[in-house]
Amino acid sequence: MPEAPTTTRTDHNGHTAHPSHPGRLTAAGVLLTLCAGAGLDLATATTLRLTDTAPSTAVLAFRFLDEWSSPAALAASVIAFAAWLRGSERGFLTIFDGALWLSVLALLVNLVGLIACLFDKQDNPGWLLFSAALVYLENVAVFTAFYWRYDHRHQLDSISRAGAHPGLLFPHTTLEYASLKGWLPGYVDYLFLAFNTSSTFGPTLPVPLRSSIQVGMMIQVLVAMAVLVMLAARAIGMIG
Repeated sequence: MPEAPTTTRTDHNGHTAHPSHPGRLTAAGVLLTLCAGAGLDLATATTLRLTDTAPSTAVLAFRFLDEWSSPAALAASVIAFAAWLRGSERGFLTIFDGALWLSVLALLVNLVGLIACLFDKQDNPGWLLFSAALVYLENVAVFTAFYWRYDHRHQLDSISRAGAHPGLLFPHTTLEYASLKGWLPGYVDYLFLAFNTSSTFGPTLPVPLRSSIQVGMMIQVLVAMAVLVMLAARAIGMIG
């Protein structure tokens, strides 16, 4: 997608963004983060195989799911990034949505596979702890992309169309500073939100205003609680 004129910027939804908002760079960061999340998913699938040399039927079933969900999520993420590089407006969001939801599915498969491994006989419990750490990082990466996808277009609408509201209420938009007039969230804002949601088990700031964001936060918190509270604690106990 060619750079927009210096006075305005246009995103893949056809909205005109404020000139101070580097929307193209934000999209690049989000896409690369989604690719990184898919890479972490593949790494998790590999480390989970190292925890047990004689897995149960349940573990084998989730390993089978990993064999297609992880590569599919990575392939879709790379295709979405290629479409963005080519400046392909048509179909970009469809490809991105496919990549995003395949990544969410792969994340959940890894989470359940991690739980299955937790209750299986462990030959190398240290790999289970490492797998839990990878799932935590993957959770942050995937939901960075999720929040951008379900908030960014609404942020643009809230500036250009009267009566529209964003998916997330950032404190920047409530402050009456001249330098924040027309402010739009960038990549770090979404990464910060995803990291905080995983670390604090819930939203702090910004505030979710749309149901899609709220559902996403509930899924992310569920994954974070499972990894940080139950799985990591049990894995450390096994090592001890």
